[in-house]
Amino acid sequence: MGCSMTKAQKSLFKQLKKDEHRLGFLEMLIAQQEQMGKYKHWAPAYLKKLKKKKVKVPVFLKPGK
Repeated sequence: MGCSMTKAQKSLFKQLKKDEHRLGFLEMLIAQQEQMGKYKHWAPAYLKKLKKKKVKVPVFLKPGK
């Protein structure tokens, strides 16, 4: 699901235990994607993955935000 994360970023995200830290990381990732461009497909795919796992969707990822 190409998201622009480096191997180091993927490893770091897996190490984050607190939800607030994971949310901050996701906000950083989205900002990185906006700067790089070409990643418009990622957010809808990630939303689908979260819904499938029945995980609470962060407000900044909800459609229309």
